[in-house]
Parts: sequence; C-alpha cells; structure tokens
Amino acid sequence: MQLFIIGSFSLIFLASGVLSDAPPYPYEARCEVGNGSLYDPVNSFEVPWLTVNLDLPPEERFKAVVGPFGPGMKEVIDTIKKMASIIPGDFLIPLLEEAMQYAHDELFPEEYRKEIDGIAAATGLSVADLSMMNIYYEISRFCTSLIAQDLNGQTFHARNLDFGQLFVWDVELKTWHLSEALRKITVNFNYVKNGEVLFKATTFAGHVGIITGMKPDKFTLSMNAKLAPDINNLLAWFNGKYNNSDLHFAMWAEREVMVRANSYQEAKDFLSNIVQLAGCYYILGGKTDEGVIIVRNETSVLNYVELNAAKGDWYVLQTNYDPDQTPLYLDDRRTPGHNCMKKLTQAGVSPAGIFEVLSSKTTLNKTTVHTVIMSLATGLYQTFIQRCPDPCWCL
Repeated sequence: MQLFIIGSFSLIFLASGVLSDAPPYPYEARCEVGNGSLYDPVNSFEVPWLTVNLDLPPEERFKAVVGPFGPGMKEVIDTIKKMASIIPGDFLIPLLEEAMQYAHDELFPEEYRKEIDGIAAATGLSVADLSMMNIYYEISRFCTSLIAQDLNGQTFHARNLDFGQLFVWDVELKTWHLSEALRKITVNFNYVKNGEVLFKATTFAGHVGIITGMKPDKFTLSMNAKLAPDINNLLAWFNGKYNNSDLHFAMWAEREVMVRANSYQEAKDFLSNIVQLAGCYYILGGKTDEGVIIVRNETSVLNYVELNAAKGDWYVLQTNYDPDQTPLYLDDRRTPGHNCMKKLTQAGVSPAGIFEVLSSKTTLNKTTVHTVIMSLATGLYQTFIQRCPDPCWCL
C-alpha cells in the first residue's frame, strides 16, 4: 500500500508539469479599482444556497442537496484522473482508487466517512473517487484572502479561490479545465443545527469540509495553502503516523472550528493549537479591529499578522507565501494586491471596492474559480463565479 500511495501522488505532481497546449505566460498586472461596472450583487445569485441539516444522521445530510451536482463532480474527478495518467498511463488509476478506498475505510473520521457514503449513494460516484476529491484540495490550491476595515469600523473579509492550475488547458474556452469544472459545483451551504443556522460556508459539492465560512455574529474564516504541499506528511498519514483524534486536514479544521468556537478569540486559539497535515494560512476575521493571518506549520504558529487600523494597518492580505518570503515571479499576486489596496484606500473599503480589488489582475487569474465577500456587521455573504477575460495571467 505504501508504494502504491507514493507512486500515485508523486506521478500526479510530475504529470502536472508536463502539458501540451498550455497557455502563454505572462500578462501584466492591472488594478480595477474605480471601475464601477464590475460589482453587481445580483450576480451572486448564480451560486446556489443549500441547507445541510446537522441534526440528521451523517449519511443523510447531503443526500438531498448534492445529487444534482453528480455530473459536475464526475467531471472534476475525471479531470484529476486524466492528469494522473498523462505520464504513466491508465495503470495508475486502479492504484490511486485502492489508496483512496483505504483512506476512506481506515483513516477518515467516522462522521466524514459516513457523509461521503451518503454523497456516493446520492450521486452514484464511488467512495474512492469522492475521497480523492476531498483529499486533493488539501495538496493543490492557490488563493488570495484579505480583511479590511472601513472608516466606520466595519470589517470585510473576502477571498479569491484559485484552483486548477496545470489541469488540462481548454483551448476553446481559454481556461484550465479543472477550474471551469469547479465553477459548476461551487455551492453555498447553510449548516443548520436545532432549527437555526449554525454557520454559512462556501465549498464544492461533494466536499465534506469547507473552504470559506462565517459563524454569524462571531467570526469569518478562509484558508490559503502554502506554496509547497507536504507530500511526506500525507504519506505519513496514510501509514498511520497520526490518528483520527489529533490530525486535521485544513478543510476539516475550518468546519470543526465553526462548530466548536463561539467567539473570534476561541476560533483563534483553536486554529493556533491543532495538529494538522501541513502548514497553511488561516485568515480569521471578526468585528471592529478583529482580523489576523495565522501562519501555521504542522504543530505550531510561526507568525501572526494582525489588523490594527489605529496604527495604519487597516487591512491584511495573504496569498500563498510567508510574509518574509518573496513570491515567485510567475506567481506574484501579493504585490499587485497590495498596490490595488493602496489605490482603494481605507475610505474606499466597501463590497464594491473589495470586489474591484479581487477582480484585478493578477489577483484575478485563469485559475480563479470564485470570489467570496463577507461582513459580520450586516450579515453580508456573497459568492461570485469568476472568469478572467483575455489577456489574463495564467497561473
């Protein structure tokens, strides 16, 4: 089993860098602040709102809501499998499926395993394929997240979800095929407990974890990956180094903190102290003067970057690099993001202004799947499907 797993994941990443018909690179940054035609709240209705009833047994929670997304989920899974077979051929797929079946049966927490069983029953997809879909986001995604406070003390939390780089270039649509497939299965969930909304979240249909979320009147949260996924830790997990009680995948941790924490500080403490599969950046927002980037490794916090409007730090912005790291030239979304926020100014902080920042190149790029904007003060929660028009940054 260990050799199968090592071979499967190593070859997927090798295949990711060997493609024909890949798009040209690069295009210059362009800030859209002041472009009043971009933000239209009506467009957020393109992403459906669905309800997950946490009072139901785990295997029943997603059955009624994800069934219609089965074909889109299959498209995502087929794209990942296509990448896995580019170099070695189709023989790798059965090994990958065997590894994912093992992860589902032996390693997933019981609650999530049963939820995946329910999704499989509703869609006809195998639990192995759904397990692969749930794990793969943990090791391949790029994002931009920011928290900004306006002059009245209202705090906004927003993010671009970038995912799909190097996963089959669609010549006709001029986009990465996986990114386009994920746009089709982007969903918002109201997680309901005891008849009330416990938290709101954005994720992909078929995932049992969340990507972005809000606990009303408590805190907001997004997560960005570190540039290099830790394959060694993933392999160690497969081979029993961790047990189900102390290891957290980031998407599972985001969901768990929504259930457990009842304040910004409780959420900060939880996310600072858990043991997790790999390092990441948690971007945690709250009410006035509450906002932080938590720079994590597997076991501890490396740094906090705090919102402090009184000292002039009226926003924080995070991509996929530690604050003291220089971004790769081929993937510098941080510098254009900061330049665009400075052009916006604190006086310009609003849903429209923030949407313009996140719709600016290179923050907006060919892998951007959706943009989320949240604010506790008003209960604002909007998700927009994004497509970067040509010419556009590709990675």
